[in-house]
Order: sequence, then structure tokens, then C-alpha cells
Amino acid sequence: MFEVSMFQIFVIFMIILYIIKRPRIGKNEPPFVPYTIPILGHTYNYLFNPKKFIKECKEQYGDCFSIYVFGHVMTVVSRDSLTEVFRNSDDFDFSSAINELLPFHRLFTYNGGITKETNIFHAKTAREQVSGKLALNTNIVQKYLMKGMDKCIGDCNDPKIVDNTWLTFNNIVALSITNIFAGEEAAIHEDLIKSFGSFAFDVGSLLMIPPILSFIHPKLHEIVITLPMKFGWNPVSRHREVVMNRLRPVIEKRLKEKTILGNNYKPYNDLLEYYMNQPNFDYTIPDNLSYHVENLLVLVFASINTTSRTVVDALYDLAGRPEVLNELYEEALTINKECNGTITILEIQKMEKLDSFIKESLRHSDNILALPHYMISKSYTFSNGYTILRGRKVLMCADDMLKAKECYGDDAEEFKPFRFVNAKSPATKIDRSYIVFGGGRHACPGRFFAITETKLLLHKLIMKYKFSTKSGKIEKKIYIGPITIPSQSSLVFENRVKC
Repeated sequence: MFEVSMFQIFVIFMIILYIIKRPRIGKNEPPFVPYTIPILGHTYNYLFNPKKFIKECKEQYGDCFSIYVFGHVMTVVSRDSLTEVFRNSDDFDFSSAINELLPFHRLFTYNGGITKETNIFHAKTAREQVSGKLALNTNIVQKYLMKGMDKCIGDCNDPKIVDNTWLTFNNIVALSITNIFAGEEAAIHEDLIKSFGSFAFDVGSLLMIPPILSFIHPKLHEIVITLPMKFGWNPVSRHREVVMNRLRPVIEKRLKEKTILGNNYKPYNDLLEYYMNQPNFDYTIPDNLSYHVENLLVLVFASINTTSRTVVDALYDLAGRPEVLNELYEEALTINKECNGTITILEIQKMEKLDSFIKESLRHSDNILALPHYMISKSYTFSNGYTILRGRKVLMCADDMLKAKECYGDDAEEFKPFRFVNAKSPATKIDRSYIVFGGGRHACPGRFFAITETKLLLHKLIMKYKFSTKSGKIEKKIYIGPITIPSQSSLVFENRVKC
């Protein structure tokens, strides 16, 4: 009797998988980079050697080519092809690509998470209620950034070593944004601040699970990482409950004030007030309050973690360059004397050297591939003649675009802190090469608030402390596949001597 061993079954399975998943490329599609490892394709180089791999691909195949990663063909675009993706948002969808990485549509059970439709509402909220209220909120941001600095760093008469730098500054940023989003009444509660601060880290932990099962089908990966939800575990639900418990009494208090004061009621400037004024708001219905809280959490996810990341990258870039720190201190000192320590939007706009430094730090984020999109139309033909079909994932060759010599000169690879001084090119300005905030009409609407808060926090840090890397060197970022996270090295803080 013939017996089939497990090894034989495995071999047969792999042969079938290879036949099914073998890339099929049309005549007019971008050039496909050959690979030597069956089934795995380019996955190893994508994960462990991305910078060299993408550079070599670009040199050989140009600004538009396709690779085979985790069982799927992905098209990498740069330069003109990249800007076309931003210009044609009806053909390319960012939301579906993000939901593949993190299944927001499963995690956010009341508002549907992040979709092309809900993004319109979230973008409008960020543009009008966050970035649009910078002048109103600058004092509140300033107040709580200072409180956060005092709490998390404090007095440094003797040099203080700060470990877990990203987490430390994430907590500082979380304190200020909690007050802007939930209001000062709710933000007195430590559990709410902690929830806001840890939310993106908790949800983002799902990104650390490699999509091995995507070699078979991408849905299998989604099913596996969301399987714990069937048993009651959901990284969103715990945070949602904390937020609801802290906001409900504030909502009741405000509604009572409205009833008593009528037309004399003075609206609050926080996001909670904005959600309360939505036509469909009714906190007495549990699902309704959950819906609005999840809308709030979407903006929490998009803001705190990314802003603290910008701050920390800038800190490391600055801490290893003492001569630049001294020059920025001179600018900060001049501005501080003019406003007597109370910064307004006008003073923030005067921080030209600091703004340039932040933009250069963002330009050197060193992410190789970023901002994935899915092609959702029947087909799309780039101006270079290449055509991709519906369902193709497109990845932006971010580092190549941000360091293009035709845009930034022959020294584009260098870190020049004051590159943009007198260039009329602030850190919030979007152009074809500066894509850290996306591009086109869907560029990040919260970037104005994020850059303002980053400048405020760095200004206060520069005024109060001298800081350096523990090693005394410029620390490099850590690569996780084609994206980066901040260095894990310690920073050393010391009080400035008062003149």
C-alpha cells in the first residue's frame, strides 16, 4: 500500500503554490525584476536589504518597476510616476492598502475605521478643527508641552540620561493633544492621557506580525491577526471604553450648561465639542457614543505617534550636531526675548532656521518604500507608457524622491540643516519631491498642527536644555524592512546655565 509522508505532502503543496502564485506580467506592464528564490521572490531583500536592493532595481529598470513580495506583485514608483499616483486619487486608493496592513475595518467596529469615504470626514475634521484652530490652541499646546517636559524630563542640574526616548516624548505630546482633542476637563485623568498615548503603539503592534500567510492569500493574514477578536480581544475596544468613561460625564455637564445658559453658552474649542455638534450625535445611545469616540480615536492614531516620531527624529539629528544646536539656540533666544517667553503663531512663523531643520530631518526620514496605494480602476497607464491593472499595489520610492538631485542639488544626500532658510519652502509645504505628508488634494491636513507643535516643543527644549547623544555621535535610525523607526540610543539632557 502506498503511503504519503508529510514531506511529500509539503512538496506537492509547494509545487501547487508555486504554480498558482507564479507572477504573470502583461506586455505593457512595468519591467519585472527577476528573482532566484521560488515562491519567496524578492521578499528576503525587501525585508533585510531594502536600501541596496531598491537602489539596484532603480538603476537597472528605471523609476517604475515591479517586484514580488509576500506572494504578490507590487509596483514601485518614483519621480514622475509617483506624482501621478497623487494626482489621480480616483484611480489609486490609500485606505485599502492601509487596511491590508492593519485591518481597521475589523478593529473599529462602530465607525468602519479608515475608508475612502470616512477619510473625507476625518480630513475635514483635522483641517478645520485642528490645523484650522492653531491660533486658538497654541497657548493650550504650549502650556501642556511645558507640563509634559517638567514631568517626563524635569530638572537636569546634573546630566540626566533619558532612555526610551520615543516613548518619553510620545507621553509629552499625548498630554498636549489630549487637552486639544478631549478638552481640559477630561484630560485631568491620567488613564485617558495614557490611553491616547499608547493607542497607536497598541494597535500598531499588529504590524510586527509578518504576513507569511499572504504567500497563500492576503485574507488569510487578516483572518489570523484578527482571530483573537472572536474571543473578545480587540486593541481598540479597551481604549474605547476608557475614552467613553471619561468623556460621558463631560458631555453630560456641557449639555446641562447648554440647557441652562441657552444662547449664552460658550462653546469649547476642543474636538469633543465638534463631535457633540454633529447632527447625528446622541450620547444616550451606546452605539452612537461609541461611533463618535472611534472617530476621535482615528485622529488620535494619526496624530500623537507621528508627531512624537517627528520630534524624536529631529532630536537625534540635533543631538549629534552641537554646532547646529548652538545656532538654533541663538535663534530661539532672540525670539524668546521678543515675546517674553510666551510664543504665539507669529513667533512660530519667525522660527525659520528651526523650520528648515525640521524639514531637513523629515527629508532624511530614510524610509525606502512608503505610502502604499491600490489601483482601483480597471487599468491605469502612466505617462511613461507602462500600464497596471486593477488590484495592483503601488509603493512609493520615498527615499529616492526625497533625495532627488534635480530637486535638491548635487548635495541632496547630505544633511544640511539650513537648506531651506530663505527658500520660501516651509516644512508644511507640499511639492512634487517633498512627499512626507503625501501629495495632491489628499495631503495630510493635520501637518500644520503637527509642525507647529513640533516647533513649539523643540523651541522649549532648546531654551531649557543642552542635549546630546550618549555616544557623542550622530545616531542612525533602525530599519524594519523598508521603513525606519528612531534610534534606541539614550539622550543626555542638562540644564542650560541661566545668564
